[in-house]
Amino acid sequence: MIDVRPMKAEDMLWVMTHGLKERNLRFDTNEETYKAAKEREESGMCVTGWIDGQPECVAGIDIMWEGVGDVWLMITPFIDNHVKESYKCIRKGLKKLIKDHKIRRLQSYGRVDFPECHTLFAHLGFKVEGLAKAYTSDGVDAIMYGKIYNV
Repeated sequence: MIDVRPMKAEDMLWVMTHGLKERNLRFDTNEETYKAAKEREESGMCVTGWIDGQPECVAGIDIMWEGVGDVWLMITPFIDNHVKESYKCIRKGLKKLIKDHKIRRLQSYGRVDFPECHTLFAHLGFKVEGLAKAYTSDGVDAIMYGKIYNV
């Protein structure tokens, strides 16, 4: 069963400690990461996607200026067990945030060495807008994606 809920800080910490699909990253949580997760929760711009009672992903939108947002996602490797359901869950969560906050343009970046994110953005209807050279913290190129909405 798919459920999309407002994100709680604990959801984000759970995803971080259980591992991110991107590069199999795992994080130890501490007071600093809890504070950052709590700030995300309090922003009201984040959701958690639950599938079969387990958080599969957390996602949110950072408002850049009125009507324009930058989307971020943290996805667990468990998503591979529920690919179609996960896409529906992410789409549903973003749709609610877009509607509630009158977003007309949403954008994001995906590392060139993380093919699954390119598949996800394509399924969500995003279009490639360009290449950002040496964009990531470790100097990897990223593909910029964008999507325009009618609000």
